[in-house]
Amino acid sequence: MSAGEKEQKKITRREFVKAAAIGTAGVAAAGVLASCGAEATPCPTAVPCPTAAPIPTTVPCPTAAPCPDAWLPEKWDQEADVVIVGGGGAGIVAAIEAANGGASVLVLEKAEVVGGTTSLSGAIIQAAGTEAQKAWGVLGDTPERHYEYWITASEGQADPALVKVLADNAPKNIEWLIEQGLEYHSLGGVAPIPYIDPSLMVDRIHTPGPAGAQAAVGNGGPNHVQPLYKVAQGKGAKFLLETPATALVRHPEKGVVGVKAESDGKVIYVKANKAVILATSSFDHNEEMARAFSLQQLWAIQTGLVASAPTDTGDGIKMAMEIGADLAGMGGTIGYPMPAIGSAAAGIWVNSNGQRFVNESGHYAFRSRAVFNQVLHVAWAVFDDKARETSAAALGWSADLKTEIASGAVKTGETLAKLAEVLGVNATQLEETVAKWNKDVAAGKDTLYANAVLGAVSKGPYYAAKVFEWNLGSHGGVKVNTSTQVIDVDGEVIPRLYAGGMVAGGFVGPYYPGSGTAVAITVCSGRIAGQNAAKEKAWA
Repeated sequence: MSAGEKEQKKITRREFVKAAAIGTAGVAAAGVLASCGAEATPCPTAVPCPTAAPIPTTVPCPTAAPCPDAWLPEKWDQEADVVIVGGGGAGIVAAIEAANGGASVLVLEKAEVVGGTTSLSGAIIQAAGTEAQKAWGVLGDTPERHYEYWITASEGQADPALVKVLADNAPKNIEWLIEQGLEYHSLGGVAPIPYIDPSLMVDRIHTPGPAGAQAAVGNGGPNHVQPLYKVAQGKGAKFLLETPATALVRHPEKGVVGVKAESDGKVIYVKANKAVILATSSFDHNEEMARAFSLQQLWAIQTGLVASAPTDTGDGIKMAMEIGADLAGMGGTIGYPMPAIGSAAAGIWVNSNGQRFVNESGHYAFRSRAVFNQVLHVAWAVFDDKARETSAAALGWSADLKTEIASGAVKTGETLAKLAEVLGVNATQLEETVAKWNKDVAAGKDTLYANAVLGAVSKGPYYAAKVFEWNLGSHGGVKVNTSTQVIDVDGEVIPRLYAGGMVAGGFVGPYYPGSGTAVAITVCSGRIAGQNAAKEKAWA
């Protein structure tokens, strides 16, 4: 083989992805295509079939004639100026802003209801420098300080430009939400993270709902989603429920011009005159994608409880990857470690060596990552009979723990040595760990990790429960710029394609930086995506 032939066979990963994306996936997405002739003839110069690059004139053309419209389906079943894939928190916000920009809007939602994971969450939202903060006595906070907190918590993984936009727009977005009819009834903060200056961790978490409402984390979703959904419908946005999108239709020059979907058992093609916005969340329930992109999410799927919307299976990420999109911020989870021994009830956590490894009363997502980072992701919440008497019901257990012991969820031993034997933990080390802890409790100060929920572990029998993750989603998604345009593997904008919410990666780092961050992302990126999509010039 000559040197020239060898060189011709070389192709970079980026060239391959781009060729596959534009020449195959972007075309195949249309489904029913105009047919090129099967007979090979010389290819006209600079008039190729829709592939990633012109075919050299010295190479036989695999088709009989140029096919300039091969990317088009035979017909469009629906159309709108802006087509939004996903009717959760980000999708609804994007629909409002696209409609505000004068665009007709069609939202394709996979589930039978709107809201996604946002509707299942507390829908609390972080912002700094708001009027609500000032009214509740939090003075002097600024978006700059909020940015410093978020970017420090990201440990260098988040995109600084995206985090800056998120922090700067957060107070404006609270005002915008209030204009849409939302109310906020309380303010909260984030538990300690060891390496972050406590002065950066002031109360910024706004809880939605009318004054006097229950300030529980789990009941705010409808208070956020339903008012916004009504606003979107009132502005003319149309929602097609039980209509999962399956592919993006990309023109090799004009960009993303439509969506292939399924509705009522039929394949449909939806034309986007101006742009498509992905708002499908991340890959929370997709075990295959978790294995590839987030082993902590895989751990949560296999051993914990994933409580996000079951429709969050990475569809938008996969569709974007098929047309060459790059990824960002992959790895990490929105994870709450359970049971709450050490944070809501007296006790400590130990690893398989019988040693403490984290502040059990610290920031929940930081603790969850710490558990995941232990050998085989194993940690035990250890407590005594006094904690059982006072906290079993609050932890959701039977008063005597007989049910949990019978099922294996709780292990027990009359002594720490017996408990260690049951757990397969070094008994001497566990006894030393508990002895040091009890000494700190007596002195009123945790000298190792500054746990604030001090309570001795000294009354047998002793108990232990394996720590697992109660999970509200994975981190990471398609790469976007500050205009929320999707970026391909060459660093170029994919025309007419935007992404908002947790399907867009780069806003957070390896662990979730605190309640209210995800909703802040959905509102911020959803608004930007809707505004910019509406400004696009119609392609047809």
